[in-house]
Amino acid sequence: MKKSLLALLVLFAAVLSVSLTTSAQSAAATPDASVSATVRIYTWESGSNLQYWTNAISSFNNLYPNITVQLEAVPGANNGTNLLAQIAAGNAPDIWQQGDGDVSKYVSKGAVADLTPYISGKNGIDASTLYPTMLSMGQVNGTQYYMTKDYSPLIVYYNTDLLKKAGLDAPKAGWTWADFLNYAQKLTIDANGNDSTSAKFDAKHIKQWGVQMQWTWDRAIEPIIYQGGGSFISPDGKKTTGFMNSDATVSAMQWYVDLYNKYHVAPTNSDVSSFNGADLFQNGQVAMMWTGIWPADGYAQVKGFNFGTAPLPVGPKGAANVLCWAGFGINAKSQNKDAAWLFLKYITAGDGAKEYAKYALTAVKSLADAQQASAPYKAAAYTSLADLKPLAAFTSPKFGDCAAKYFDQELETALKGAASVKDAMTKAATEADTCLAG
Repeated sequence: MKKSLLALLVLFAAVLSVSLTTSAQSAAATPDASVSATVRIYTWESGSNLQYWTNAISSFNNLYPNITVQLEAVPGANNGTNLLAQIAAGNAPDIWQQGDGDVSKYVSKGAVADLTPYISGKNGIDASTLYPTMLSMGQVNGTQYYMTKDYSPLIVYYNTDLLKKAGLDAPKAGWTWADFLNYAQKLTIDANGNDSTSAKFDAKHIKQWGVQMQWTWDRAIEPIIYQGGGSFISPDGKKTTGFMNSDATVSAMQWYVDLYNKYHVAPTNSDVSSFNGADLFQNGQVAMMWTGIWPADGYAQVKGFNFGTAPLPVGPKGAANVLCWAGFGINAKSQNKDAAWLFLKYITAGDGAKEYAKYALTAVKSLADAQQASAPYKAAAYTSLADLKPLAAFTSPKFGDCAAKYFDQELETALKGAASVKDAMTKAATEADTCLAG
């Protein structure tokens, strides 16, 4: 593990509350079999991932036969709406899975229980077995409301064979924006075989793009803003003017827009759509891809497909990354909090966490070490934890509906050439501030 990562983990450990770092070593204690209850747990996952849930619940029941766990899987775009309706009606599950964009919103509604007394209580956890960064991700204003299920920073995938063909070495940690652009240009090839650095390059007939970015997805773009010294929103979450349209943010977004409109090294949203859902990276139509860890295990199963991963490039103001994160909270009105905590502890800090570590990054350090040993392509994601910055989404319950919404909307106008980056960001900030104040 890199020294920078160790230093960051120590720093995070220092700022966590004493109750977390000195919690009793009760995770390994004899299970409290006296607890008896039915615990309902809500997830948006579906398909093959539900088998991991089944496995975790079954192994938990071997320890706690008097606790019945009922899994309620509600996949699809309406899962959040359904959960909010259950909370309003007073019949919500005891535990629910939460995405990072909704953390602040649900806490502001008073819907999520404070986990601090459970973490430090007689059935608590040994916080030293977890990445401190993952504990802090479940905090709002210093209070622990969630435990981490899984997460991913953003990383860069690269097609090893295409890099070799272009005469490029695998990118290494510390590569810069200029390096990244150089790679993307040399890996963007037109129908006549010219790369985008050639005077003969034909941008209207590209057969291979250098990199697939994420168009207007604000979370994937947030690291670029940090790398350029900018930000989405004020630290108190009350305004975006002076932040989203600051010179630093505009400059970072200009660099991003230029990847599409000036250098033509990334396929536009329309370009991607024209392939009807095909995986352009796996098909060799893009040589690099900027996204999370999610497709990595699938790529590793494709015979003859050679790829690697690298941390994000370093911007003018240094390295930066953010997480895409999911966690579990306990219903503040649950009548079965003690039983709910036992299951929550089991799947986030106990043996149950092994099931989710089979397909996602884990907060449990020993499991993370095993993951990297068996799947080296995940190492770049863990290395990137050293570069984490705070999620803008945690600053305000309205971030998604206001700041992210208008940022995404106006960035698209700039990407399509309908507005300058400066004008687009200024309009986005104005609209976001009106929304935040409403």
